[in-house]
Amino acid sequence: MNLEITMDIIDLRIAKILLKNCRIPYREIANDLNLSLNAIYKRIKNMIDKGVIRNFIARPSLIAINGIQILIYGKSVGKDPIKISKELGNSKNIYFVGIAGGNILYIDGYLHDISELNDYIINVSKIGKLENTLSLIKKHPKRIESNKLGKLDFSILNVLKDDGRKPIKDISKQIKISPKTIRNHIKNMINNDLVEFSINFAPQTHTSQFHIYLKRELDYYKELKRIEKKYEKNILYLQQYNNVPNLIMMTALTNSNDEASNLYLDLQKENFEEILHDVFYNGFFFNTWRESLEY
Repeated sequence: MNLEITMDIIDLRIAKILLKNCRIPYREIANDLNLSLNAIYKRIKNMIDKGVIRNFIARPSLIAINGIQILIYGKSVGKDPIKISKELGNSKNIYFVGIAGGNILYIDGYLHDISELNDYIINVSKIGKLENTLSLIKKHPKRIESNKLGKLDFSILNVLKDDGRKPIKDISKQIKISPKTIRNHIKNMINNDLVEFSINFAPQTHTSQFHIYLKRELDYYKELKRIEKKYEKNILYLQQYNNVPNLIMMTALTNSNDEASNLYLDLQKENFEEILHDVFYNGFFFNTWRESLEY
């Protein structure tokens, strides 16, 4: 990654908004951040031009399709982690492979259901030449069984899969359905957590991954909110996992090694059971079975 490219707190806040909903109007982002619309356009265009925002994505949510997200973490004993990452990407389950110092791999993937987990871990470990792996099942909101994607929803998502921000009028022309109907379906999908409108985000700056293990006696959700607020200017993601309930995985951005080191020192002063720190130096996104689902 090109470490000469820097991101300030405004860029990070814009990216976090787009990660949650890439279809949000830029005017709303401008109002939320108290900036001009032109400033928002310029910042987003700059992130696109620099390859920080790779693309705008649209796909069924894991809630809608009853899927699960798995993170496999481990040290690869292979000599070429970039080649290994691309080999892993041939799997229709894997959407991201991050490479950290010391040949550490972070492999994020999707499964149709938990029955696939054992074979998936074996296959990933073999291709990745991994040792001492940790497999984490990401926590997601409760599924609402009464809300499902319909045929038109899938048609809309199929049109949007290569450009999640495609205008309503263009979708309407392509599938020959009225703009009002399409707008209502998109709104319904968003309101019921049936869709993921997001970005593939590759911050070309110092990206750290912190494994924060809380002491069992601490209030997990209180600590989560406290960490989120205290380290807001650096946090990109905070992720929780069903099978390791005291773990918070924090992905953080810094503009220098010194800033990353200072952030690590600050976290070490906290009342945590344990904290681990990895620094990414490369990462790859791949398409999965979620992008090719049909009704």
